[in-house]
Amino acid sequence: RSSRVSALILANDSKFPDVNHVKASYVLSLETPVTFVDCRSVAERSVSIIPGAMDRDSFEASTLPAGSTVVCYCTIGYRSSLFAGRLKAERADLDVVNLSGSILSWAAEGGALVDEDGRPTKRLHVFGDEWDVAPPEFEAVKFEAGGGLRETARVLLEVARVKMRMIRRLFLG
Repeated sequence: RSSRVSALILANDSKFPDVNHVKASYVLSLETPVTFVDCRSVAERSVSIIPGAMDRDSFEASTLPAGSTVVCYCTIGYRSSLFAGRLKAERADLDVVNLSGSILSWAAEGGALVDEDGRPTKRLHVFGDEWDVAPPEFEAVKFEAGGGLRETARVLLEVARVKMRMIRRLFLG
């Protein structure tokens, strides 16, 4: 299991060389507060989140003081790397990082998760079979066939939108 997790993390992080990827153990050791941004869908967040995490829309509507540390995460790190890259370009005054291995690594390192009511939980949305590397003490939740296809399409559309914004910014300034 751990070699599979490592391979998924390496494959993801290497696609985003301009993003600062940090390990869950590092974030857990920090003594200063951080702002977590959950880049997953509503359906995924309804299963569990890192305590205090904000969704992307809530984060973008908020104001953080310069120098604040922002830790982006999703399931394994692809969507959060996209968001972290965009945020880093837009908000150079923030310390923006991607949680390497995202919520899967967070759980594996002993990081707490809560359900949508703020209660501790051992349920973890792993998106699909390819990313079903949840620690053994967690119940892995996946999108179901049929209904999950819609959610998968929505997530892929959002990824495409983020990439288009990045391309526009790159070429149009």
